Amino acid sequence: MLLVDTPGFSDTNLSDTEILTRIADWMKAAYYEGFLLSGIIYLHRIIDPRMEGPSLKNLRMMKKLCGANSLRNVVLATTMWERVSEEEGSRREAELRRVFWKDMVAGGSTIARITTQSNADDARALVKSLLRNKPTSTQLQDELHSGKSLVETAAGTEIREEMAKLERKMRKEHADEMTELRRAQLNRESPAFSITQF
Repeated sequence: MLLVDTPGFSDTNLSDTEILTRIADWMKAAYYEGFLLSGIIYLHRIIDPRMEGPSLKNLRMMKKLCGANSLRNVVLATTMWERVSEEEGSRREAELRRVFWKDMVAGGSTIARITTQSNADDARALVKSLLRNKPTSTQLQDELHSGKSLVETAAGTEIREEMAKLERKMRKEHADEMTELRRAQLNRESPAFSITQF
């Protein structure tokens, strides 16, 4: 059995492109060596009150990497249960199941909890449960094997779209800042009040 731990997208030390390239390189090499994936464990912190920003991006990227055919080998696992009440955690877990993970669960993904009280036991049991799965290739592996370049894959397209969105946002922020700067300069050049002589 081979376990691979990958960094999450939005990692502070690596760009999303670097992370995707590393994952793709490993997946491509594994595919050619005959290694298929028995399972993927996606970790989500139950302490996060909302699914937004980096969490949503990580989820979207994982879907693009896996594709619909390998969703049955995905476990959506929540962590940090010791830092929320059972009631609050269960409410958040239900929202994840109902809204954000709905299509993945419909595609065969399962949901699990990793709690502190039995952290190591939960993690071991989770990994062992993956051994019962039928190993399968991911969408990314299939796309790379078919001759697509990384940027042509669904995951590569997702990264390009994220980069384009970020660029548009930065351009808008820059334009807004320049407008504010010009406004401030005009206010400085014009007197704040004028004296009218009668």
